[in-house]
Formats: sequence, C-alpha cells, structure tokens
Amino acid sequence: MRIRPMMLALLAGALPLSAFAATQNLLPAQAGDLVPALVHARMASPTAAVSSRLAPAAPQVHEERQPIQVSWALNATESLQATPQAVRRESREYWREVSDTELQRGVDLATTAPGAIIRLSPGQGGTRLQPADLRLQVGGKRFDGNAATRNVADTAQLQAAGMEATDASMALQLRTELGAGRTTLQAPKAHGRYVVYVYEPQSPLVVEAQADRPELLLGGNLQVALNLRDGAQQRALGAATGVLRSPDGETTPLSFQRRSDGSFVAMATPAKQASMPGLWEVQSTVTGTDANGREVRRNVNTAVAVAVPDARFIGNAEPRRAGDGGVDIALGVDIRSGSRYAVSGVLYARGGEGQQIPVAYAQSAAWLEAGAGELRLHFDPASLHGVAPPYELRDLRLQDQPAMGLVERRASALRFSL
Repeated sequence: MRIRPMMLALLAGALPLSAFAATQNLLPAQAGDLVPALVHARMASPTAAVSSRLAPAAPQVHEERQPIQVSWALNATESLQATPQAVRRESREYWREVSDTELQRGVDLATTAPGAIIRLSPGQGGTRLQPADLRLQVGGKRFDGNAATRNVADTAQLQAAGMEATDASMALQLRTELGAGRTTLQAPKAHGRYVVYVYEPQSPLVVEAQADRPELLLGGNLQVALNLRDGAQQRALGAATGVLRSPDGETTPLSFQRRSDGSFVAMATPAKQASMPGLWEVQSTVTGTDANGREVRRNVNTAVAVAVPDARFIGNAEPRRAGDGGVDIALGVDIRSGSRYAVSGVLYARGGEGQQIPVAYAQSAAWLEAGAGELRLHFDPASLHGVAPPYELRDLRLQDQPAMGLVERRASALRFSL
C-alpha cells in the first residue's frame, strides 16, 4: 500500500514541474471590468475601415507578425490601480459659431470674472479682423477693441502656445478693470462665418464632465455626468445639451436628464453597426447662473476609447513553473477577426510580511487567425526572488493592437499556487 506514494514521489522528482500544470478558470468578472458580451467578426481591418471613410488613398499600415514577449520587475512599494479611472474633464470656456450678420449687429457674451480671453477664428468665407475692427460693450460702457484689451495674440503666437488656431485667428484679453457680466462683441467689418471662443482663466465657475469608464466596446453604454462647480461648492445647472461624435465626424444627439443635486447625466451608446473604433467624444454645452445671478456658459468635451469586440478570453488559464524558474500563464482566447493581439497582466505574490504585493509585469503579442487560440505571459524568475505563493494575476488585458483597441480587461483574473 505504500508503493504508490513512493512511486509518485520518484516521478515528481524525475519529471519537469511544468508537467503538473493545472488548467483553471478565470475568476468571475467584477463590476467595472470590460468583458465582451458578444464577439463578432470584422468585415475589414479597423485601419482599412477608417481609411476608406476618411482618406481612401491612405497607405496601408504595416501589420507586424513577429511574436514578442517581455517582463520586468515592479517596485512593491508603489501602489497600482488595477481598474483605470475615467478622466474628469474641466472647462472654463465656451464657444459658438456666428455669421457676419450677427457679428455686425453684435453678439452677446457672458463673463463671470474679469480678464476674460476672447478668440475669433474665421470659418467659411471669414476674413481677417484686427483689434481696431472690434467694438465691445461691457457694463453699459462702449470701447473700441484697442481700448478694451490688455493683450493680443495672432495665429502664430496661438499655435506656438500649442493651440489649434486657424489662419487669421486672433485672441484678445479684456482689461480687468472692465469687470464682468454681459458683454457685447461687435465687428462692423465682419464677412463670412466665425467661431467665437470665450475663456475665463480667473473664473471660479468650472463645469466638469465625468464618464463612468475610460474605454468601451461598440454597442456598450457610456454614462456621462455634468456638474457645475463654484470654487468648492456645487451649483445647479440650468440646462445641458450634447452630442456623441464618432471618429469620422458623425454626431448623434444626446438627451441629458437633471438629477436631484442639480447636475445632469446622459447615456451614450456607440452603435455596433457603425463599426468605427477609436476615440468617440461627448460634446456638451451647459448654462447656469453664478452667486450674483449672472449667466454662466460652458462647453466641455470628454472622450472614450471604443473598440470592436472581436476577441475575448475563453475563460481557461494554465499557470505553470517555467523551465527558467519563472512563471508561465497560458490563456485561451476566442478570435473572430485575424489580427495581432496582445495580452498583459501584473503578477502579485506573498511578500515577507505576508501581504500580497505587485512583483512583475508581463506582456506578449502574436498574430492570431480567427478561431480558438492561445497567448502566454512569462514572468521572469528574477522578479520572483524573495516572494512566495499564492500568486494572483491582476489587471489582465486583451488588446487588438492594429486597431489600438482594448477588448477585455479584468481587475482580478486568477489566483493560483505552484
């Protein structure tokens, strides 16, 4: 009866440890994870789809087929965020497109703080204007452009400052002694269309746009909240409108709903049939009032990375001890469109004080055709020095590299011991 355990011990010493790798299931998805609900094939590569709609003659992007695998140790004292946080956008500016007739008659602007910056950018048929061509009315008093402004910048100066200014653009900053409130901008010599931008660097009134996630799959839902902050306090918004803009410029109107705290929220859904991965943008316009009853206008844009759900983790993982003493994790994937896919993750292990600490990051990429496939993570043995099981794989990501799309992400994916 004691022969079998002895035989097993002898065999264990004779065979490589990798022979005892066990297939496990990935941990259940958590709230906030990005997991494809439906995987479908692309009719063409994302690069080709974008090129055909934006620039039919664009050259084809080189498709790298050489597999690659990297790994490096992490500083265990630095905290990591396994769930990326959506970017909060803030704005103290607004803009509107106007005709020459409107500018000749006078365009009403709203300012809430002294020293507002007004930028005029000619649009279709718009001609160049100079400060002397402008008339401003602030607080019931009239000024010509030169008398009302403290600083003026032309197109070259604006572009040197990193702004996307069109030719013949001009920005001028109002003198602080003029105060704030309702302002009328008039240009009797205006011809064509113009975009008028108003930026208030000294204003305490800031509109915030917060998306509930930084990335999305086509057909998924994105929630965007708009909030007006007055210094450290929140103020109720009067109204909010907006559109969802796709990478090719198509827009879909959004319906914002007022919440009890005075903020607004809208649900945006990049349509599956659009098949347009990339950066989608929610462009919003809000109005409100400040503590003195003056009108507040703001525009704010926030973007989200949208990917085609053309691949996913099947759900099985096989961790094993590698021949060099490191750790290998094989992950099954379901591929519906041939492309170069990358998998990455962070390995945690038990440190000297018994707590789980980040020890290594690994990534691998390979070209995979449609069907069942496999991607492997290899964690270098040097990064495992001084730590022990149990191990945990966190921040597991699957990316379609040519499309620059994140198709799946799991904050906590696997726990195992070797």
